[in-house]
Amino acid sequence: MKKEAKKILKLFKKIINSQQFLEEHRISKNCFIRKRKLPFPILILFMLNLVKKSLQKELTEFFSSFSNEKNITNSAFCQSRMNLNYTAFIELNDLMIESFYQNSEYKTWEDFRLLAIDGSRLQLPISKEIVEFFGYAKNNHATITSMAQASCCFDLLNKKLLNSEINHYETSEYDLALEHLDKINPLNDLLIYDRGYSGIWFMFYNLLKQKDFVVRMQKNSIPEVRNFFISNEKSKTIEIKKLSIKSDEHLKRLKIDFSPFKIRLIKVVLENGEIEVLATSLINEKKYPNKVFKDLYFLRWGIETEFDHLKNHLMIEDFTGLSSLSVLQDFYSTQLATNLQRVIIKEAEEELQKEKKNTKYNYKVNKNLATGFMKDRLIEIIFTKNNKEQERKYDKLKDLFKINPTPIRKGRSFPRVYHKTRKKFYIKKKRAI
Repeated sequence: MKKEAKKILKLFKKIINSQQFLEEHRISKNCFIRKRKLPFPILILFMLNLVKKSLQKELTEFFSSFSNEKNITNSAFCQSRMNLNYTAFIELNDLMIESFYQNSEYKTWEDFRLLAIDGSRLQLPISKEIVEFFGYAKNNHATITSMAQASCCFDLLNKKLLNSEINHYETSEYDLALEHLDKINPLNDLLIYDRGYSGIWFMFYNLLKQKDFVVRMQKNSIPEVRNFFISNEKSKTIEIKKLSIKSDEHLKRLKIDFSPFKIRLIKVVLENGEIEVLATSLINEKKYPNKVFKDLYFLRWGIETEFDHLKNHLMIEDFTGLSSLSVLQDFYSTQLATNLQRVIIKEAEEELQKEKKNTKYNYKVNKNLATGFMKDRLIEIIFTKNNKEQERKYDKLKDLFKINPTPIRKGRSFPRVYHKTRKKFYIKKKRAI
């Protein structure tokens, strides 16, 4: 077990058992004051254990393994969770991320931490409260589906989910991105955005926050960008002296005064011959030549694969309750679970690199298998008091993570396939195996 894992496990154990943490994250001061079958720390650990099967089966298995209590009923859990504020999982994640950047040598690109922000829609269980809180989508047959708008800020090189947001279905991705930018710790960052974030006002806001950026531009953007698309130029620096009415309205809403600023436009030719234009605050062409931007922008794909991991491996849309609070708890506990998983993955992949140094490909951990192996075992490691025994169990879990690794084949790309959606998970039809 390496230093990062030891620090995080020690910090995690200390925080969830502290009285101050309990007082800050209970719904009211009357919660968790008596000795209960489901105390505050145990409740947090249970919810962190990727609860995806029948709730009663999950409870029975958890308490038979990790508690002296014979059983906790579904009803008792549902009552107890209503006393826990979802902010507990946010703070645990924030402390974990803060510890990583303060105590680890993290990867950078040209001294920048590379971040990406992106959003995605999530399907939610249907209940009156959830529909009122998060909103809904309606199809041509007037069928209602509970939905929410989610957004993540992801460290592309260090594979850390810095923070996540979940809000009403009709909340714009821009508004959630503003939340991310306000919360990002003050490091030297370069943010990589898809064309959904190509508003000129948004670039200006990034600069106000002292954040550099690379943005994929839309063809119907401002005249300077449209002209650059059809020109023979490969790179051009332009000055934004005036905003469109729409961009100006965004800044007025934020009570921000505009001042002229410069951006650099760069042409990138994709493998299929299609031309894309990137806009960046990195004006210096000698320090940041055109040729680096194609591969740099491609790194943004990491946040797409992170959403795939959250949705298809960690099953973030498989919620465990019918209240808005339960949705928030499940969402933020999954964010924390994926970052805990990443700590083990990092160590496992470093060992794989040494073990397979003479093979054709580098290898990465199979995250789907790792998710299955992590269930129960990570909680068991946290419960273990003896340091040597804890380290032995951790190393055993890490060895499981190395089973059936995936070869990294560079240069491959796959077309994005869009499917018609249907309801994915049902509260009352959860599996028992």
